[in-house]
Amino acid sequence: MKDASLAIDVGATKVAVGLVARDGQVLSRIDISSKAPSLQALNDSLAGAISEICQRDGVKIIGAGIGSAGPIDKDLGTINPVNIPHWVDFSLVDFVRTVSGIKDVRIIGDASALAYAEFILGAGRGATNLMGIVVSTGIGGGVVLNGAFHVGRTGNAGLIGHSVVVQNGAQCACGQRGCVEAYSSGTNMAKEFGADNFEAVAEAARKGDAKAIATIDNGAAILAVGLLNAVALMDLDTIVVGGGVMSADDVYWPILHKHFEKEMKKLNLPGNVALKKATLGKDSGLVGAGLVGFISSAKGA
Repeated sequence: MKDASLAIDVGATKVAVGLVARDGQVLSRIDISSKAPSLQALNDSLAGAISEICQRDGVKIIGAGIGSAGPIDKDLGTINPVNIPHWVDFSLVDFVRTVSGIKDVRIIGDASALAYAEFILGAGRGATNLMGIVVSTGIGGGVVLNGAFHVGRTGNAGLIGHSVVVQNGAQCACGQRGCVEAYSSGTNMAKEFGADNFEAVAEAARKGDAKAIATIDNGAAILAVGLLNAVALMDLDTIVVGGGVMSADDVYWPILHKHFEKEMKKLNLPGNVALKKATLGKDSGLVGAGLVGFISSAKGA
């Protein structure tokens, strides 16, 4: 019988529920939409997925880990995802305990889950000071400092998407103006271009559409400023980028890399800061959440 952790990855548009082994292998996975018509419908859908996943034969579930879009409160176990209005101060940890019967449930930010997974198993192996970011419907981040996973006082360390980079700038979904996310998320780049999703922007850019290329360029330039600030504050050596936007890395990545290198030359720190693509794909957040579920002590998680 294989040890497993119940893993839940809460994103802006979907929630992934799965079982993750100690080596990071995803043993099973179910995705549900977070765009439910009501709180009850969303909770019922999540409860059904958890119950189904926990019935898998041949595994021993020894803990549970949650990676959630933020803000979160790691001590209370509550979440306030900017893009999921039904879950306001929602006690997700208690909900998972009740539905699954698992007492040992820990929560971190969704991008912190990606950062942890990439640090342990992926592109961030060997890093000392790392930031992992998710560029998707929103933008989140998580950090490793001095070789140790760091989530901060409330669990929201690395929340780069809601750092302000343009004074009195565009309105963000969080209520603030000028956030990185307001310009650089897949959703807001699509909105700027006039498309339903970022993939449509990417496809237009592949065909040479000047407006699409300019939209991606502006979003990447703003994100690069946010990354510059993160490097300056934490003396990072590695940044790992994942999330839905990276599914169009053929058009997005060269532009982001160009702007990041430009900003880093201005900072002129000794040594290089490696900008890397996440290697664990769509499972990175789920794997990170699962690995956190194996941690025997809440210290550092």
